[in-house]
Amino acid sequence: MKKLKYLAAIALLSISGGCSVIHASAGYHPVLIAHRGSSAIEPEHTALSYTRAIKDKADYIEIDLRETKDGRLIAIHDKTVDRTTDGKGMTDDLSLAQIKKLNAGKGEKILTLEEIIQKFGQTANYYIETRESNGSLVMEKKLIDILQKHKLISSHKAVIESFSGKSLKKVRSMNKKIPLVRLLKDNEAEEINDKQLQTIRTYADTVGLNAKLANEAVVKRIHHNKMKVHVFFDKEDEHTLTPIMLKQKADGVFTNNPAYTRGVLQNSK
Repeated sequence: MKKLKYLAAIALLSISGGCSVIHASAGYHPVLIAHRGSSAIEPEHTALSYTRAIKDKADYIEIDLRETKDGRLIAIHDKTVDRTTDGKGMTDDLSLAQIKKLNAGKGEKILTLEEIIQKFGQTANYYIETRESNGSLVMEKKLIDILQKHKLISSHKAVIESFSGKSLKKVRSMNKKIPLVRLLKDNEAEEINDKQLQTIRTYADTVGLNAKLANEAVVKRIHHNKMKVHVFFDKEDEHTLTPIMLKQKADGVFTNNPAYTRGVLQNSK
């Protein structure tokens, strides 16, 4: 009998500790945020990229917002169109008509926020980044108006993220219900403390930071302050750090390839 108990104990140890996979708890369900869509596979921020992300079961599609010269909200990350299209120039120096002439990859066009919402409607969840424009807040009211028009706030289909506390505070002043994510620059994440987190908590419910800085102590500190943690990656770190972030129970994980991240998560259970 003793020998049988000993063998059973060894077997249990080998199952629980003898491999390097993450053992996620059954109740752990992090949200997967498709960074500019499925941007590792399709041109970022395009219909192809978002369609692929939804097909690959991303929980949210992420949309970086910028304004055109004529004040339209479009999905593009950079200040210029140089990197992601066959054109050149500052985004806010070009009209929507000019931007629509550009090839964003594989024949795709840069999309307005409304075009994305009209295409995917209530079938998608939207994770939308605002930013200041030369220190000014110009897009927040337009964004809230669009989200309300399409009933995305009342149906809990939208989240707003920003590195700008000013932007998020303005959004919060206009709408008390939409979830807000305060993104941290690397220098902010390195120095974050309880007092700063409590200040952020007055207008946002989630903190977003680079996974390379989201060690176990930082994640626990944010959770201790009753906030959620969403992590994003430098492109070259995603495959290395995703399993670690899942092990540390990050509440949300950005991904350039939702199918890959979904697979890592499923294999960890």
